Amino acid sequence: MCLGIALIQVSLFVHKHFRPQEEVSHHLYELQAERASYTKEEVFDDHSAPVFSGEKRVVSYFPFDPNTASLEEWRKLGLSDRKIQVILNYRNKGGKFYEKEDLKKIYSLSENDYRRLEPYIRIRHEEASERRTTGYNPSAPAAKKREALLVEINSADTSQLKRLKGIGTVLSARIVKFREALGGFFSVSQLKEVYGMPQETVDANAPFLTVDTILLRRIPVNEADEMRLSKHPYISRKQAQTIVNYRKQHGPFRSIEDLYEIKSFDPDFLRKIEPYLQF
Repeated sequence: MCLGIALIQVSLFVHKHFRPQEEVSHHLYELQAERASYTKEEVFDDHSAPVFSGEKRVVSYFPFDPNTASLEEWRKLGLSDRKIQVILNYRNKGGKFYEKEDLKKIYSLSENDYRRLEPYIRIRHEEASERRTTGYNPSAPAAKKREALLVEINSADTSQLKRLKGIGTVLSARIVKFREALGGFFSVSQLKEVYGMPQETVDANAPFLTVDTILLRRIPVNEADEMRLSKHPYISRKQAQTIVNYRKQHGPFRSIEDLYEIKSFDPDFLRKIEPYLQF
């Protein structure tokens, strides 16, 4: 009898003193979960950010130049691909950031984005110097400023080419000479073939260059003799002779596909000369 009463008292004691502790622990867990959720929302205040199905996205902060930052660097800084693409499009069209505040011109960036990135923005002195020496007018339309910088490389003379960064008297003359020998450029990347031209110079100027392929001078491949063909920088004397001999044996070429029948010709060679041939 006494043992039964003692057991009942012990049960009441345990129920009274331990159940509230479980409730407190449960509420504490809910509070922590709620706080964690709020922190994530605050960090990713961006409706265009990708959904991470429970995965935490880590944002890294480091000094960066908005004129040169790569896609991966922008991602590490916490921007969505949509926002990054707007920045890259702006740069590809000739847009530049001369001061920290210029980043606010990107319409897809929120004020919160700018505030958290602003302490890490580092713009090279060359960009700021360019703004001072080119008579930069912040109120002028961006499209008008870019238009003044564009150079069409199949019609530009040496004075126009010298307006480009890193292009002086010697390189501008070599560009014109190589263009005349080719019959014109079909791609900006061909400028890298100009003797003494640094690849970095072409890459830096690429956003300001255009190519009008209508101006290309083509060789009538079914009429040209060996000498005329071999004058082109891309066609050797032996290749010119092969073209003429094949034409004599098989008749006129109808398209570039006929030239692919010449087994000694590399496909890369044919792709390179195709823009300069008239059938």
